[in-house]
Amino acid sequence: MRRPTPPRHLSKETRAVWRRLNGEYELGDDAQLILRAALESWDRAQEARRLVSRQGLMTPEGRRHPGCDVEKQAYSLFLRAMRQLGLDIVEPGPPGRPPGGG
Repeated sequence: MRRPTPPRHLSKETRAVWRRLNGEYELGDDAQLILRAALESWDRAQEARRLVSRQGLMTPEGRRHPGCDVEKQAYSLFLRAMRQLGLDIVEPGPPGRPPGGG
């Protein structure tokens, strides 16, 4: 099966993630759309973070920079999409308390 190429508008970082995930998993057409949305959201969050880093958390009027909300929403969308793909799963450990907990 031929691996899908990453969308050109994604950042270099997210294109690498696209390639890695498509190499590790066989993602159907629907999953490709969800992955695309996840990676677009990641790029949007990074763009907003850079903007806020340059301009500051507060606007000249003393309000929170709107980029803060964009960043928060984009990260949330990224995490939701990754969860929907089942790519947020961590291997479970043994039941009970972690070792060394007292």
